Order: sequence, then structure tokens, then C-alpha cells
Amino acid sequence: MNEIKRVLGGALFHVPHPQPQPQPGPHPPPGPHQGRAPGDTGATPRGRLVAVTAVSGAALFLLGVNTTGINTALRAIAADLGVGTTALGWAVGAYMLAVAALVVPGGRLGDTLGQRTTLVGGALVFAAGAAVVAAGDTEAVLITGRVLQGVGAAAVMPSTMAVLRLTWPRERQGVALGLWGAVAGLAFALGPLIGGAFTDGPSWRWLWWTGAAWALAVACVAAFALRGLPPGSGERGLDGAGLLLLSVGLTALLVALQQIPSWGAESPRTLLCFLVAVAALTLLVQVETRRPAPLLHLALLRRAPLVAACLGTAVNTLFLIGFLYFFNLYALSPETLGYSAVTASLALLPYGACAFAVSMGTGPLCDRIGYRWPVAVGIALSGAGALWLSTVGPATGYGGILPGSLVLGVGVGSTLSAPSAAGLRALDSAHSGEASGIINVVRYVTAALVVSAGTLLFLGRGSAHLERVLRRTGAPAPTGATADRLLSGATLPTGRAADTATQEALHRATAAGLAEGFGSVMFWLGVLALAAVPLWLLLIPPAPPGTPDDRT
Repeated sequence: MNEIKRVLGGALFHVPHPQPQPQPGPHPPPGPHQGRAPGDTGATPRGRLVAVTAVSGAALFLLGVNTTGINTALRAIAADLGVGTTALGWAVGAYMLAVAALVVPGGRLGDTLGQRTTLVGGALVFAAGAAVVAAGDTEAVLITGRVLQGVGAAAVMPSTMAVLRLTWPRERQGVALGLWGAVAGLAFALGPLIGGAFTDGPSWRWLWWTGAAWALAVACVAAFALRGLPPGSGERGLDGAGLLLLSVGLTALLVALQQIPSWGAESPRTLLCFLVAVAALTLLVQVETRRPAPLLHLALLRRAPLVAACLGTAVNTLFLIGFLYFFNLYALSPETLGYSAVTASLALLPYGACAFAVSMGTGPLCDRIGYRWPVAVGIALSGAGALWLSTVGPATGYGGILPGSLVLGVGVGSTLSAPSAAGLRALDSAHSGEASGIINVVRYVTAALVVSAGTLLFLGRGSAHLERVLRRTGAPAPTGATADRLLSGATLPTGRAADTATQEALHRATAAGLAEGFGSVMFWLGVLALAAVPLWLLLIPPAPPGTPDDRT
């Protein structure tokens, strides 16, 4: 159960820290501050314990709401800035990309400069990025602000757990991490509702103005509340080459995927981006396997349980991020469900509640029977729920979506933290931090890719179906840019539709295109999930008879 607690709330916020291992050989007598484990610094005053925990929770809640709150603001952003699904995909994917590239260096920065300095600095960068988004009026400014937010989040995220580990007594670490996970889960569930309330109320921009103010408040309070934490080591050990190659490779890959609708799949620019991505990521593997202190300890991927953990984490993230994003594109459009931002977030509550409830019961179940079958069943249910959702049509109401979303919620809840726990449990504790770094990168890379690749599929299938429906009615087909805006939920300029008949045909075609795009994304995500089931079972074999404690 302790391993489950270490990754509780690991839907998107999995940053476990290893405990240092005792070194062989004689040890000097312990001094006033020696012989204590991290987090066991003596009796911590209750007021300071509460203050540090409150700062950690406030920062974590901010990041959670920022990650999911944007989904219910998508249509308002598209309408306000006049952008399409490609730009919306970048608004979500750019943030994930920045966190994926920098979350491991962010954790090391906390060890080097100190957790107080890193958390305060990261919160200030996050606040600046949120202000840029809130004040922006173009696609470029929106994406720039989201990248800045990702840079700040990559520094803040590891520190939210590290400050608890350094403050709470060793014997109460499980309580601290349980609180951390509960805050993460609460933020993830409430994010769409908070985003919807701002979007339907004052403006979607207030989600980011409020986020900027919250981040500034966190930075100010943390500067005082975290003063008693140990200073950083001051060591210089950042793997600059690994960071550069990871950033270049992931950025080039996402640019290629996001720009295919604009550039074309066979465009020289698209092919060049793919070549740069392959070259950079290939070189990354070569560099990281030869460095004594690499950014990513890829040699650990020779361990089958860690590969399985990455696989299960990736499948979970496909639905955790992909379903929320594409459901909101579908539900917020006036041509389909026509939900307001608040209504769309309320429609997701049964799914979120189901996932949360199941995740709380998965840990004890895995303690009793192991991780192999609970995770396998969870992955299969995720795939089944996605395939159910792939059958939606233009006239499908919420009653047709709810059953599939509940099945998907059970699957997502079963795979929230169990895959990560299974991988870490099978490794020596000395490697848990390095392994969790790899899992973190896989989680955020998958989140960025499911939005970018899913947008490509959503737009491609949705636009093609929209055009087919219009041709059958004799109405003129829209241009690629117009179809993109229609599928994003943005309204077209007055006069774009010549008459009432054409407008009605455009509405029907847009509804059909949205249903086709959403259904196609859910179908292929379901296929990927079902294909992952035998791989998971292969990588996590049954425990040998007579070894009840080996529960992988």
C-alpha cells in the first residue's frame, strides 16, 4: 500500500522522490542534523507543518486547474481569437511539451538551488505566462504564454512533493503524500468546472488572470513559509546535451504533426521536421546511454516492469487528456450538444467521479492480488469505453454518451497510479527517482502527442465528412481554414453563408463532421488500448508460486 500512496494522484502529477540510500563503510557519530532521513528533521512545529503543506497544496491545485480548466474554454478561445482546432491543439500541446522537456531538470534544479528558491521562481514564471495568455489577442501570444506556463510548472511540480518530504516526519510521510494526491485529484476534477464558470461568467481570460494572481500569492507566501527548508546543494550537474536533444526532438515532432493540415503531409517543411525529430531523438538515446549522470536513465528501460509502467501510464494519459479535450470540442459546439462551458463540465462529473472512486479501490486490490490483472482489465475497459463512444452520431444526446464515459471512467481509474507503482515496486529503491523521471516524461509527452495527433485525425476526418455532407446537399464546400474554424466551434463572419438553406446545410454538415471527428479519435484510442493489453500481460508475468510478496 505504501507504493500506491507514493503515486496517489498520479493521473498527471506523478513526481515521487527516492530516499537516499546509506553508503557502505564506517559512519561518523551523528551530529545535530545527521542521521535523519529526509522529512525527519526532528519535531516540526505544527504551525510550520500546516504552512508548508498549505503552500504545496495551493501550488499543486493551481497546476491541476490550469491543466484541465482550459478544456471547457476551448470554444470561447476559438471564437474570441478567431482560431481553429490547430491553434487550440497548440495551446494545450505547447504547455505539455514544455513540462515534458523540463520536469526532470526542474526536479534537479530544486536539489541544486533549494526547493524554496525553485518553487518561488517557478511560480513567478507561471504567473507571467498566465498574464500573457490572459492579455493575448493572437494565436502566437496565446501559445507563447502557454509555453511560459509550462516552464514554470516544470519547476513548481517536483517541489510540491519535495517540500512535504523535507518537512513531514518520516513516519507520517504516507499521510503527507495522501494529502498531496487528494489535492491533485480534486484539482483535476474541479478544473473543467472552474474553467466553465469563468468562461460562462466574466470571460475565459479570467481563468488566467485568476491563475496569475494565485501564482503570485503562492510565490509570496512560499518565500516566507519555506524559509526553514535546507538550502540547495549548489552542484552543477545538469545534462545540457540531453535537455537540448529532448526539446528539439519533441518540438520538431509536434510541429510536424500540428502543421500537416496547413503544410501538407508531403511538404518539404513537414518532412524536414520529421527528419529533425528522428535525428534528435536517436542521438538522445545514444548520448543518454553513455553519460554517467544522464537526464534520462534510459538503461533502466531494459527492465520489463518499467517498460510496462510506461506503457500503462501512456494508455491512461491517452484517455485522461484525450477524452477531456475532444469531448469538449464536441459538446461545446452549438451544432451538436450545444453545451455551455459549465454544463459541459457538469456532464463530465460522473466520468470523473467514477475514475476517482475506482482509483481509491485499486490500490488495496493490487495489494491483495497484484498489479497484473487489475491494470490489464482497466486498460481493456478503457478501450471498450472508447469504442462505445466512437459510435456517436450528429443526433446523439448525452444519454448516448454517458454509458461509454462511465466504462471509460472505470478503466481510467484502474490505471491512474497502479502501472507506475508496479514499475517502481519492481526496481531497487535507489533507482526509483530515476525511473519516475522517465515515467514523468512519458506521461507529458503522451499528453502532448494525443492532442496534436488527435487533432490531426479529428480535423482530417471531420473536414472530409463535412465536405461529403455538403456535396450531397449541393451546397459549396468550405475551404480548409473555414472547416477548421467550424470544427473548433468558432462562429463564421456574417455573410459567409449565402442564404437560409445554405446555412442549414452548413449546420447539419458541421454536426456530422464533429461527430465523425470525435468518433474517429475515440475509435483509434480504443484500438491502441486494446492492443496494449497483451503487451502489458507479457511485460508483467504472473508471480511465481510461493512468492506472495512479489506482486507485480
